[in-house]
Amino acid sequence: MDVMKTMMPATAPSPQLPDMVVFFARNQLYAKQVWWFLASSIGLVAVCQSLSWVISKAFATSSMPREADPEGRRAIWRRERDWSRLPLTVVNYYRVLAFRHTVGVGQLLNLNITIAEALITVGYIVALFTWEFINTTTLAGQRLSWMYWSGRAGTLAIAQFPLITALGTKNNILSYITGVSYDKLNYLHRMAARVTFVLLWIHAGTKMYFLPPIVYESWFIRVGITAIVAVSILLVISIRPIRARFYETFFYTHVSMVLIILVGGFFHADEAARLGEYIWPCFLIWGADRLLRLFRVAYFNSNVYGGNSALEATVELLSPQFVKLSLTRPSHFKWTPGQAAFLIVPEVSGFPLEAHPFTIASVDSRYRLRSDSAGKHQHKSGKCYQVEAGESSAMALNEEKSRTDVVSDHERVEFFINVREGFTKRLAAAASRGEMAKVFVDGPYGFSPNLKGDDTVVVVAGGSGVSLAISTFLGVVSDVQNARSKTSKIVFLWSIRDAKQIEWISKSLTNALELAPPSLEIAVRIFVTGRQNPLPIPQTLTMNSSYSMTTLGSPTPTNDAFPKTITDSPSVQITQGRPDIRKVLRDEVDATVGRLSVTVCGSAAIAKSCRDALRLPFSTALHGGPDVVLHVESFGYA
Repeated sequence: MDVMKTMMPATAPSPQLPDMVVFFARNQLYAKQVWWFLASSIGLVAVCQSLSWVISKAFATSSMPREADPEGRRAIWRRERDWSRLPLTVVNYYRVLAFRHTVGVGQLLNLNITIAEALITVGYIVALFTWEFINTTTLAGQRLSWMYWSGRAGTLAIAQFPLITALGTKNNILSYITGVSYDKLNYLHRMAARVTFVLLWIHAGTKMYFLPPIVYESWFIRVGITAIVAVSILLVISIRPIRARFYETFFYTHVSMVLIILVGGFFHADEAARLGEYIWPCFLIWGADRLLRLFRVAYFNSNVYGGNSALEATVELLSPQFVKLSLTRPSHFKWTPGQAAFLIVPEVSGFPLEAHPFTIASVDSRYRLRSDSAGKHQHKSGKCYQVEAGESSAMALNEEKSRTDVVSDHERVEFFINVREGFTKRLAAAASRGEMAKVFVDGPYGFSPNLKGDDTVVVVAGGSGVSLAISTFLGVVSDVQNARSKTSKIVFLWSIRDAKQIEWISKSLTNALELAPPSLEIAVRIFVTGRQNPLPIPQTLTMNSSYSMTTLGSPTPTNDAFPKTITDSPSVQITQGRPDIRKVLRDEVDATVGRLSVTVCGSAAIAKSCRDALRLPFSTALHGGPDVVLHVESFGYA
């Protein structure tokens, strides 16, 4: 309090000691109350996530029966409502309102957020500014006293530092509490930081206006000014267009500015109001995250297992826009479909420890497809094909080759990388020279959606988003084959600009189509949107001499030979033009009884199309409609 009294301007009324006591007491109390509010909100999210999961599971096995139409293409919902499905209906409509409606946030930010994110943002802002301006009347009756709300703004801002730090880490304890992956919490990290920036400038701006110049001679005032300048620089460079265009500059600036903010903020806040207790935990949170990441890197790249301190990676330039990086999987490195890993490539990185996240496009050995049943039946768009006795020798050779190919694929960790600026551009240059690369892997990270209880699974991808789509596809096929999943149908939809991109996944997809169990209906739909390189085949695939197909689900081919390439399978349809995502998803909603999940990885436009298509009416589940879950992984979260 003595420090604060010496900072009061000579022209302003000197604060009375009782006011100072109230001022400090309320600041400390309200900072703690905000944290109780935040903890309660986090707990509520965790409870809602758990209830949603429980209700979905409870109704997963009690779906309303629906009559199938004569041609078997869709199920006909009953006219009467089943009010026993009301809890599931409420959960489904909550998902529609919260996660499938979006709000655009200005051209400068170039951001679309869900209603849930918007409500969280508004609630957070309202809560902080309510505590900021309540009870700011002095004992003498002066309303909205600057002494109260100026100091309180600094206190509330400092109190947010641990939350902002935790939300920005990769090994995020809040992810495990709420079930929300670290990359999605990154939005809350940026939002909380920007609100804190406003509070800091309310605090600093009023002090600069009211306090006399002599106070700037105090060392803790100077470090405070240094910290808020660092905050301002960080805010400007974190604006989405700047961050996306100059990501590496943002990354290095972020690290250095955060260090200045925390060190300067600690000495300023602790000297002025004994608030250092809110800042030093940030160093522990950040240090624990970095220590765990360092341990992962050391463990997964240790010469104890692999014989080298780094992993040898093959870097292939697939096109001027895409690079494929693959490396031999360390025996102790395991992941689930859809997870990501950070790659450190010292020879390419601008900084030796620079790490960039990419989704893993392969699956590990736990999802190896067995080829023991391929000799009896062959999966073709949900149908079985008998193998003639005279073909047994050829089949044995094909089966052995398939087994070898699949095993080798499961021993590789593969990434499809979109070439932009900085790291990815240098990586593409190394690939064009045919260079091998030393790679350190940090991961895996993120949560994979649990699709084992879903009756129908739809994966939608655009461009390099196929990394998540193909790994999810292979994981579902493996789970069905090994009786770990109840899925009866999977739809794979991929939008690409160049038909040559099909070669990226041709081998993996062909193996999966050959070895998939007959009970699993598969539909692969690939859309080529580029006009410069039109398809060398009609819009509806025409097979080679062994096959003839006009549409998905066409009659069984007369030739029982096994497909040699992806285009030989009647499960596959390649079309020139853009996909009608709404129609595809609505058709699957109409045809599904039980639970339908849609997993999306692509541009903001693709994600928006999927959200729009799944804005189902409230009465859908009441009439026997499916329980619909949407998982969205958009490009460029960082």
